[in-house]
Amino acid sequence: MSYLWTSIKMQFRIPVSVFFSLLFPLIMMFAMVTSYGNFDIGEGYHFVDKYFLISTGMGMLPIALISFPIWLGESVQNKSYKRLEYFGLSAQKIIVSDVCSYILLTALSIFVNILFGYLVYGLHIPEGQYFIAYVLQCLYCNLVLLIFGALLALIIKNPRILMPVGMCLLFMFYIFTGTFSSFSELPKSFQAIGNFLPMKYIMNDLFNVWTQNKLFISKFLALNTLYGIILSFALIAFLLRSRKIKIKS
Repeated sequence: MSYLWTSIKMQFRIPVSVFFSLLFPLIMMFAMVTSYGNFDIGEGYHFVDKYFLISTGMGMLPIALISFPIWLGESVQNKSYKRLEYFGLSAQKIIVSDVCSYILLTALSIFVNILFGYLVYGLHIPEGQYFIAYVLQCLYCNLVLLIFGALLALIIKNPRILMPVGMCLLFMFYIFTGTFSSFSELPKSFQAIGNFLPMKYIMNDLFNVWTQNKLFISKFLALNTLYGIILSFALIAFLLRSRKIKIKS
């Protein structure tokens, strides 16, 4: 627990991480719902019940595409874990606690977004099983995104390059998932790409979970699992290849 607590405290010392994961989604929700008005969308639901899905996704993506890869890239580049082992600390435990801290930061981002929507705009809160199903599916998507972020960091390595690459990927995700306009209004080619992105389902299709029409989104689970398997194998293969190169050298 001491490792995890230290990792969590380090998270809040990174202004970019805190802003994009916690503050930016709230700013966007306030701007959009206030601008368009919290109009009725039928069956007792309002605009905030639809838009909070988007703002939640907007908070999840920077954690996996910017904060996590940069942290990992810097750790690999400056060999901080090896130095910590000299002081009798377990590098393996530190790595696990750091990854867990990013998952907890994502969970905090989700709950802060929901709480803000509920207190300010009267966001509808579903029954317990649907609420848990929504959160679990968000975290499952985040877990696969973290694997992608790890692979990105190990391939690029240089933190100065990781930032612009992460920002480019971030806005590409925003564009293809319907962040700036309704997904149904996007060009057909953009929709076709978006349908292959798990985050599209988090920011759009999980509305069916929030409105208690479905407990799980099967297309999302299948696609996210497929990406998880492919990215995990790619990450393991990259690590094994790097280890062989070090042994030979």
